Amino acid sequence: MFRPAAIVTLGIVGLGLAGCAGSPPPTTYDIVASRSFAASPKSAKYQLVVSEPVAATPLDTNRIMVKPSADTVSYYKGVAWGDRLPRLVQARMVETIQNSGAVKSVGTNSGDYTLSTELRSFQIDASNGHAAAEVELFAKLLNSSGKVVAQKSFTSRVNSPSDAPNQAVAALNQAFTEVMQDTTTWVVTKR
Repeated sequence: MFRPAAIVTLGIVGLGLAGCAGSPPPTTYDIVASRSFAASPKSAKYQLVVSEPVAATPLDTNRIMVKPSADTVSYYKGVAWGDRLPRLVQARMVETIQNSGAVKSVGTNSGDYTLSTELRSFQIDASNGHAAAEVELFAKLLNSSGKVVAQKSFTSRVNSPSDAPNQAVAALNQAFTEVMQDTTTWVVTKR
């Protein structure tokens, strides 16, 4: 069952940060990169650049988002991602694609193709009285001249046993793994 006391609303957070000098540091969490794949993606002989995902302001933070209703944005109190979410997602996307062996090389600088993404969801939905992790990534694959070769949205929703931060983060990691496995396979087949 969702407990509103476990979160801080966006409006209150701004006021609360001013007096946090003596607050203990938040418990930090990480996103886990996929290390194994249900089906081995076909290997491609090109270099891939993974850009940092674009994200709306509520997701462009290191705080872990909870949505108690469709139109309310809140965050867990006392917990955070280890870095800004878009930068963390980019690092784990690079690592996941590297782990898959699906392309010759992958990084963040230069290559034959670029994976450009928009982080549309990466939160716990608690609007129905139970917690579920939602991850949505809109991806575009661009060639070296910047032309869009393909684009697609990848989504996953994973139920969490509770809204406790550790279980919520585990569900977010599972949803991210599903999205990244689908994205990795798509990148290889759409170039």
